[in-house]
Amino acid sequence: MGAVPASLQGGFVGAGNMRETIGLADGCELMGALTRFPDSDLALAVTSGLVRDDAIGCARDIVSEHGDGQGDAVEILCEGFGCVGNEETDALCSALRRAWSLLYVRQGSGVAVFPYESAFIHVRAGVPGEPALFRSALTLRVERTMRESGVLPKDAETEPCDSVWNEWAFLSFLIGSEAKALREGDEESAAFWRDRSADFVCAHVSRWMPDFFKRTAEEVDRLAEAGKIDVVAKRFYSALAAYGHLLLAALNEREGLQQR
Repeated sequence: MGAVPASLQGGFVGAGNMRETIGLADGCELMGALTRFPDSDLALAVTSGLVRDDAIGCARDIVSEHGDGQGDAVEILCEGFGCVGNEETDALCSALRRAWSLLYVRQGSGVAVFPYESAFIHVRAGVPGEPALFRSALTLRVERTMRESGVLPKDAETEPCDSVWNEWAFLSFLIGSEAKALREGDEESAAFWRDRSADFVCAHVSRWMPDFFKRTAEEVDRLAEAGKIDVVAKRFYSALAAYGHLLLAALNEREGLQQR
């Protein structure tokens, strides 16, 4: 698993629809939580089925009601966010933390997949030397964009603003602000926030996250084949990559975004 199922492709709606806009904002917020370093709260939410249920709920709101089998496809895509047995929360947390660390934290051979936009693009481009995590021009542009919208990540003092989780959380704020304006009948404000989210997707998210989730899915398969992560962690991070692609497809199909 790592791509959007064929039955979901092209099944998204444009901006301006309240339900879909809220679903996309919630989906981005969920992705911001799922891409962070796992903690006991996340593990409990997985074992209780809350993560899977939330992911399905957001996806169903995002995906158009039209087309056969889309509900089933959404559930299949989100299966990896649930447990396959009676996993204990502590054991699950340890398994997810191990997988996350092997994916995104420096090991003896280096970092498998950098979870920061600037660093990821630095490596992908084959630029020599270690990427700068905090003071690169790209990271500073992301921080400036967030400041201009009136928000900064809670971990801005300890983590680069262009982390994958911070960028998803920022998108949730932008799209959530659009949804709030729509709810209040303020079309001008809704268009303002819609343009901001579209600009951020075009300038940043679309330039690295498709490859980021592709690399995550590939590395998860490699780690599983090498016996370095267990089946639950493989299912979870494979589902994470697939869900990331689903949200990116929805963002790219929002009204007018393709032409930017």
